[in-house]
Parts: sequence; structure tokens; C-alpha cells
Amino acid sequence: MGNKSSREQWAGRERLLFIERLAWWKGVVNRADLRNVFGISAAQASADLQGYQEMNPTALVYNVRRKRYEAGEGMVCVMHEPKIEQAVSLFLGGAAPVMGMAGSMGAGAMVDFFRPLTREADAVVQRRVFLAMEGGRKIRVKYWSVSSSGGRDRDIAPHALGHDGYRWHVRAWCFENEDFRDFVLSRMEGAEWPEEVFSPVLSDTQWESMETVILQPHTGLDEDQRKTIIRDYGMKGGVLKVQVRTAMKEYFLAHWRVPVEGRPLHLEISGPKS
Repeated sequence: MGNKSSREQWAGRERLLFIERLAWWKGVVNRADLRNVFGISAAQASADLQGYQEMNPTALVYNVRRKRYEAGEGMVCVMHEPKIEQAVSLFLGGAAPVMGMAGSMGAGAMVDFFRPLTREADAVVQRRVFLAMEGGRKIRVKYWSVSSSGGRDRDIAPHALGHDGYRWHVRAWCFENEDFRDFVLSRMEGAEWPEEVFSPVLSDTQWESMETVILQPHTGLDEDQRKTIIRDYGMKGGVLKVQVRTAMKEYFLAHWRVPVEGRPLHLEISGPKS
């Protein structure tokens, strides 16, 4: 009985949330919208609309002539924080962009998007590296490095994963260099089954420590350009403060410092450039 009641409460909340999203993004909502999506009766749809009005009294006004509820420009959402991705997914006939996808929803679509293509290792390699990390074990991988020709075997002891916005990195003890290094997962051509348990004597201080990176508009921009960047990035007091791991700082800066041809970079670090 309790489970049934919980399911009904969840279903009811989903319908109320749908009303709010529809009203916010489309500006209008009626009983047919609810019946078409949830397969409920007309009476239940009316009850849901009435329930939402009681929850958010100033959001909707009933238009008697058009027989529909309409949302005013002053509507405030009480059940969720609106995101444009929701509107794309719910009302424009396609999923919002996700990592690893690039392209549009079709030539005649109202939405187009781009996301950097992901670079992934073979599933077996991913599994074995993950097992080694979970079990605190040593593993031998065949690794391709930009700084050396060809792939070669490397013994590592992975302990953490990091994503730079484009690809996965494995943070691991490197037996060759006898310190902690980053290894790009997609550069691993092969990986053997994890070996014996290994615990480095040293701690990975770069992974464990956090830094606050303070970004500001580039000083080479004029005043109007600076104001544009401040608004675009939602800066407070002309700066943007972001906490990052020391080990990930390099990737963070590379991801955010976007050059524009013929102009200075949009962003720079505030204060000393360490």
C-alpha cells in the first residue's frame, strides 16, 4: 500500500512539473497536453491544473475564450530551475547536446549544436585500468606518447581519474619516472590484467591539493569587450573564481583560454601567473 502511494505521489509530482515546464517554455497549457503525455482522464488533468494553481497562484491565468491556461511574463517557477536544455529535449523533438555528440537534429531542425568529440580507449583497456585503480594494483599498458616514437610498455599504478572536457586522464604512479604522472586513457592501445597490489610511498600531493583560479577579462580588451566577457561568464566583481585540483589546473586553463583570431584571449588569470 505504501509503495503504491509513493508511486502515485511521484506520478502526480511529475505531472505538476510538466505543467510548470510547459507553461514556462510554451506559455500555454491545457488538459489535452496532460492527457496526451500521461494518458490520464480529463478529470485528473483538471485536478492537476487546479493543484498547480494552488501551489503557484500567480503563474497561470485561465483564458475562457480559448479554453486554456496562459502564463504571464512575470511567472516564477516553484518546482524547478529552468534550463534551455529542458526545452530542447521536451519541445523541439530531440535530445539536448551531450558529450561525444556533434552535429544537428536534421537540416530543417530548429536546434543545432556541437560538442567536442570524445577520444576513448578500447572497452577492455578501460575495464582493466579501472580494476587496477579500484584494487590499488599495478598494471602494464601499451602507451603511445607524443614525446616518443611508437607505443611502448609502461608500468603504472592508477589511483584516480580526471576528465579535461575532452578526454579521460588516469592519474597514476609511474614506475619508470618514479613519480605521479597523467596518462591519457585513449592513448592506451592495450592493457594486461592487473598485477599485484602496490602502494606508493609518496602521496600524490598535486591530486590531493586544491587551488582557487581567479579569471578576469583579458587586459587587452577594451571596456565594452570586458563588459561583454563579464556578462558572458557570469563574473562577480569582474572576476570568476573556480576551485580546481592542482593536477587538473593545466587542463582547466587550456579548456577556458579560447583565442579569437586577430584579438587577444578572452580570459587571463588575475594576479601573478604561476
